[in-house]
Amino acid sequence: MNDINWLPIVAALIGGGAAGAIITAIISTYRSRRQPIGRRIDIVPVFRQSNDSKSLRAKIAIAHENKINTFENLFLAEVQIVNRGNSDLQEFIFGVTLGKEDRCIFVETIAPDRHHNNIQTTLVTPDSPRSEIDFRLSPFNRGDSYALKMYVVIPADQMEPQEIKLGSPSPVKFIDMPTIVELLSNAALKVGPIRIGVGWP
Repeated sequence: MNDINWLPIVAALIGGGAAGAIITAIISTYRSRRQPIGRRIDIVPVFRQSNDSKSLRAKIAIAHENKINTFENLFLAEVQIVNRGNSDLQEFIFGVTLGKEDRCIFVETIAPDRHHNNIQTTLVTPDSPRSEIDFRLSPFNRGDSYALKMYVVIPADQMEPQEIKLGSPSPVKFIDMPTIVELLSNAALKVGPIRIGVGWP
């Protein structure tokens, strides 16, 4: 056994079918992994009550289809999702779930161009607000980005919307992308010895 020259045997295994099988297994594992979907959610207060005044109360009026609904607050939730995976998807179904008592009263869907469709499959109106809204994107190719503008109302004793969650029946995982505030907080302008930034100590 000690007289066997293992070097040609090992070289043959590496250069032959064994290496090919290993490479194929690695590629297969990579392709079958859960596809990452980037998400960014920014919350912008449009109107909310002031806690400083107990005697003066105001409401915001929303006109929709010749009817006016009033609410004590209104927030805009801007949602962006991006296909960060390595697969082109002909269709992608996902849903948005708001906090326990938060409600969406209107949704504006945004697609990158006329060849992409961002379809809201759950009816949402000021008369029929919802906390669970579903969407269908087609196609959802690598790098494609879609956006939603969701108008949200919350209970009067709540200061801001609760966490907004995204989910899908597809084998994907949602990964956080930096919000606009986080991007600005990390941005800085340097002019000579002076550095100007937002949220920079």
